[in-house]
Amino acid sequence: MSQEALGKDEFPESVETLGRDESRRTLYALLFVSDRPMSVKRLAEALGDLDDEMAEVLLQELMQEINGREEMPYSLQQIAGGYQLISKPEFAPYIRRLFQIKKSNRMSKALLETLAVIAYKQPVTRAEVEAIRGVSVSYAFDQLQDRRFIKISGVADLPGRPKLYRTTEEFLLSFGLKSRKELPSLDELKIMD
Repeated sequence: MSQEALGKDEFPESVETLGRDESRRTLYALLFVSDRPMSVKRLAEALGDLDDEMAEVLLQELMQEINGREEMPYSLQQIAGGYQLISKPEFAPYIRRLFQIKKSNRMSKALLETLAVIAYKQPVTRAEVEAIRGVSVSYAFDQLQDRRFIKISGVADLPGRPKLYRTTEEFLLSFGLKSRKELPSLDELKIMD
């Protein structure tokens, strides 16, 4: 819908009318109201098709400003392909209490093992995960899909055309990863044993 069709008062102010400080404050406001990481492209578009490179510069400035202030209870982080304001770790016990996180939301060892196989072998079929784990993973797959940690990403070119699964952005977000590349290498995991 065009600006004319919406009417002058209903259309958001374009970025051309915002100065550098106003643009940075507007980015801050957008990040403040978002409960998910926001991509540079999406934030730039929200400011009226601001150039992505300029949006990135402003976000980096904002990150330095916010993260440089010790009194702030949150920080600005790059996570899961975007930017998000995240509470500082020392406030975690109070936040948990506020949301009354139930013990049932914790992941069992079997669920974590299944998720790890999917994360490292993706895209992978259920049968491949069962072959690696040596047990049925039907319940684990249902739980991981309910939590939106895995999704169907296609079908394998095998007899029966089994579904292929991979991890999601929700997985990255929940584990504080920017991308799959941040997963520890298998050699690093062996050292941890």
